[in-house]
Amino acid sequence: MKEIKAIIYIMIAMFMLLLTGCSDEQASHSSTPSTDTKQEVQVEGSSDQEEDHSPSKASREDVVGEAATVERVVDGDTLKVKMLNGKTDRVRLLLVDTPETKHPKLGVQPFGPEASAYTKKRLEGQEITLEFDVQERDQYGRLLAYIWIDNELYNEELLAKGLARVAVFPPNTKYVDEFKKIQEQARKSEKGIWSIENYAQEKGYNTDAVKNQSSSNRKDTQSATSCEGKIKGNQSSKIYHVPTGAHYNQTMNNVIWFCTEKDAQEAGYTKAKN
Repeated sequence: MKEIKAIIYIMIAMFMLLLTGCSDEQASHSSTPSTDTKQEVQVEGSSDQEEDHSPSKASREDVVGEAATVERVVDGDTLKVKMLNGKTDRVRLLLVDTPETKHPKLGVQPFGPEASAYTKKRLEGQEITLEFDVQERDQYGRLLAYIWIDNELYNEELLAKGLARVAVFPPNTKYVDEFKKIQEQARKSEKGIWSIENYAQEKGYNTDAVKNQSSSNRKDTQSATSCEGKIKGNQSSKIYHVPTGAHYNQTMNNVIWFCTEKDAQEAGYTKAKN
């Protein structure tokens, strides 16, 4: 009898142990989804942090266009280029307009030579990328393009230096908003074309504004005639030339004379580099 009771106790004990083991296994399984959920949330969070929110930078690095070499600079906003296939073409920069230097009616406008010289120095002989907009050519058969060099948009560069104004001709308006912001900064700083009040306008360049400004400075010019042949200043560009300079004998509009370099500098003029 005692042996039977002992066997029963042993069986009950084994049964209890079996129930306890099942309970622990279920508890273990029930805790697993909670851990997985936390890991999933953390992964999603790290993905959002690594996402690049700089589309403009990406577009600058991944410009889709045609490679070319600048053979000759016609003026500040017009180039002659050689394409990879060996064909030569004329290119007109989009959304910018520099003052004229070779126009049959308008002649040479203030800051036209400066814009032309800067474009020549910056682009001539260089490899560039032509980025096109909606319309590929204008009525004269010229390619219409944004010029990329060294991963920089050259059209913007002209605006930033005050050597061009924004000129909008739909449907080519891809960068118009950005260009207008850059133009406004140059205008506030009175750079280049913006140094002459009312000269750069929405429809072009007002040379009458230059004449009016010259008229207001006429007394100063007349008072300096006794210094003629000494320090030669350009009232449009605010640059002065010394007799030994490379461009001293070139014909220029709006000339003002100074007796000394110090006089020119005190009047706000900067010495020419050459």
